[in-house]
Amino acid sequence: MSQEQGGIVVWVGFPEWVRGPSRVVDGEIILDENRAERYVPGFTDRALFELATAKDYQDYRAFVRRYGLLWHGPNYLGTGECRESVLEWQEAAYEANLILLLYMKLGEAERTGSGDSLRSLNMAWQGMPETSNDENYLKLVSMGLAGLINKHVAQYPMVLVPAFRFEEKAPLGEFVFGRQPPNLHEALYTDLATMIAQRAELKECVGCGRLFHPESGKQKYCTKSCASTSRWRRWKEQQSS
Repeated sequence: MSQEQGGIVVWVGFPEWVRGPSRVVDGEIILDENRAERYVPGFTDRALFELATAKDYQDYRAFVRRYGLLWHGPNYLGTGECRESVLEWQEAAYEANLILLLYMKLGEAERTGSGDSLRSLNMAWQGMPETSNDENYLKLVSMGLAGLINKHVAQYPMVLVPAFRFEEKAPLGEFVFGRQPPNLHEALYTDLATMIAQRAELKECVGCGRLFHPESGKQKYCTKSCASTSRWRRWKEQQSS
């Protein structure tokens, strides 16, 4: 995937990762290393939305089945260390939900010209003075939101890489700037940073309430499966009434 930074094209290569069945034991999510499969994540924006709404062990295990653990990848296979704290997952899910909610509310504030939707969250930002000026308030929130994301994407350097690493048919003498997130968790935020830089719209799914990035302006449900489930639920309600 390519990003443009200051007129320079930067290729972001997501790391090879592992996913598969897991179990929760003694407060840890443990990947079944014997049944784990290697894969290369593509666009991971949906994964971040799923992380943001994960609430219990079933959600965590479903996430690991689809995407893998957040911080332990292929380098840990065979070590017995493909395990992560449930508490850390809860913290990661809370942070992801907060960041997505802030971005969506910031978009609402921009469209309406009012910061009321953000103030209603009652968040205390360090160094943010009380102000009744919406423009200054939204600028400060924007800076705070960028800071929350940058702590994930600013920690790995930009390097020069042969272009054929990203495009097989690229000339051998061609090079590009490249960045590779160290783990899946940081890859999620790299993808989110790209979405935000492109002013991607977020919506709240009318079926399950999950935040999602619509493929078109008319999309109301986060997935086709959610739309089908919502239609089935409405049909059942009509049958019982």
